[in-house]
Amino acid sequence: MNLWRIIQIFSTIVIVTLSIFWIMDDFQVFTKDKTEKITIVKDEIFGTDIEKREWIENFQLGLLPDDPVHPYRSLAFPSLICIALILFAQNRIHSQENTRP
Repeated sequence: MNLWRIIQIFSTIVIVTLSIFWIMDDFQVFTKDKTEKITIVKDEIFGTDIEKREWIENFQLGLLPDDPVHPYRSLAFPSLICIALILFAQNRIHSQENTRP
């Protein structure tokens, strides 16, 4: 097995692993670094319910980045890099096979 096949296999494993993480994070479209937690608190004075919102640090992998400055924090960017590596490796494998006598 040559180096180009190893690169193809490694890139495929990276894509599958990141896709599994994306599925585990509930198919988020955008990457999120915080999660909103809503708590309903009963107001003792007026007897009404008040929603208390707080943000908890929780990274969730998304298909697209949340910030254009950090495109690597998404599924799409590393997947595109890995697909480019797979195609380049396939091209190199094909050219090596055609140059053999």
